[in-house]
Amino acid sequence: MRKLLYTLTLSMLFLACKETNTTPEITAEMPEVKALEGSWDNFQQYWLENTETDIHRVKTDDKHRHFSISLEEGTEGDFSMELREGRNGQHLLEKITLTEADLSGPDFKMDGDTLFIIGRNHFENKDPYKFIRTRKFSGWIEVPLPQYGDSIYRKSNLEIHDQGGMAELQIDGIQYTAELTQLLFGQKLAIMKLAIYDMPLDSVEINSRSISYTWLNPEAKRTGINLRKVTSGWTLIEPGYINSDNTKFDKK
Repeated sequence: MRKLLYTLTLSMLFLACKETNTTPEITAEMPEVKALEGSWDNFQQYWLENTETDIHRVKTDDKHRHFSISLEEGTEGDFSMELREGRNGQHLLEKITLTEADLSGPDFKMDGDTLFIIGRNHFENKDPYKFIRTRKFSGWIEVPLPQYGDSIYRKSNLEIHDQGGMAELQIDGIQYTAELTQLLFGQKLAIMKLAIYDMPLDSVEINSRSISYTWLNPEAKRTGINLRKVTSGWTLIEPGYINSDNTKFDKK
């Protein structure tokens, strides 16, 4: 495993030298496997290339596909990578075992919580695929049911991530989808956006129009929106996280 990580680190350092023409500082301590493990998604890159809004769109003649990947340490000291395509990763493309020899294929480079991949097979574009580490949120969607007095229908304990993750509520002809995304407004200003659509999840596309949305800073751990006819709230899943689904509140 340490030999694999060392080779991967050299690949990252080589790419960094090539782009900056500087010699990066090399530390003696080997990186932890946790730095690469996790779930990643290039939704932001895909959205920037496909949005119909001129101020946001990145013009390119070589558009990237929308991928999500998960990386975890295998049982034999290698990496297991699962590659999916589309919204909410609905299409499983391939499960790949990455050994030392495989590193001569797609090249990896990390910059904080951003992972760049370029190479053969699914990653042939001239510019690297830009994956952002996903953050998982737990939440709920609720709607009033006036036909039953003051009743409210609530769909709880839902889970989405902040790189285009979605969850839906459908009941008695009512249908709403909540979407959480990390975007670059005007290609420069980083925001996190919570949008509500009055359509089923499978109908929501990059340029679908939401009925309303709210935005906040990208590092935010809690967000919500109340439109009266539909309400939704989301909290980052982390040790000790508290939201209205896992906490009892005293009624006074």
